[in-house]
Amino acid sequence: MSNIKDRKRFKILPEMGGALARNYARQRGTGPQIEHWRQQARELTADLPEGAKILEVAFGPGYFAVELARLGFSVTGLDVAPTFVEIASEYARTEGVEVSFREGDVAAMPFDDESFDLVVCQAAFKNFVWPVKALDEMHRVLRPGGTAVVQDMNRDSTDGDIVREVESMKLGKLAALGVRQALTGLRRRAYTPVDFGGLVAETAFRTGEITTSGITLDVRLRRPEMQ
Repeated sequence: MSNIKDRKRFKILPEMGGALARNYARQRGTGPQIEHWRQQARELTADLPEGAKILEVAFGPGYFAVELARLGFSVTGLDVAPTFVEIASEYARTEGVEVSFREGDVAAMPFDDESFDLVVCQAAFKNFVWPVKALDEMHRVLRPGGTAVVQDMNRDSTDGDIVREVESMKLGKLAALGVRQALTGLRRRAYTPVDFGGLVAETAFRTGEITTSGITLDVRLRRPEMQ
């Protein structure tokens, strides 16, 4: 792990649990969104070998983790919220898919070194209190040659980008309004590409590939093969 002292970022958010978590799960579980995760799962795993091990950090309702597992990979999920562990585990059972969902902190993961071929974190990194520690932990649990993918909001995204993103979710009018307001608020916590690049430079990864599309910031970080 990096020896650099991490910078605490923001105050800890209230845990998303109970009715709030279940409402979020309903909003994120529409047909178009499930299909999006299904396609994304295929794209992210296209180059992974058979039997590869995947970790999803901050898995939420577990929809993406389940789509990854449908492809035949060994998938583990880690989330700080126990309600999401319950929701995601029940969803996996109803879908007939095996995923190991666990409660835990991304800044101190309960996994051995070099345990995974791919680490994925979606729509959550902006809320991490210790971002450098989180990235260093991702590096630690990756096998040599493995990749960490962080996808989150881009602070440079526009109001128009947010409107188009919400429209793609095919929500009802009231739900769409709530999601649009939530995304507008969350954007203030998000990173710009430049800011995230600065974070990566402080970690064991040192460098990575950062791109943007709409409201999304896409970060690819690779742990080099052993020399």
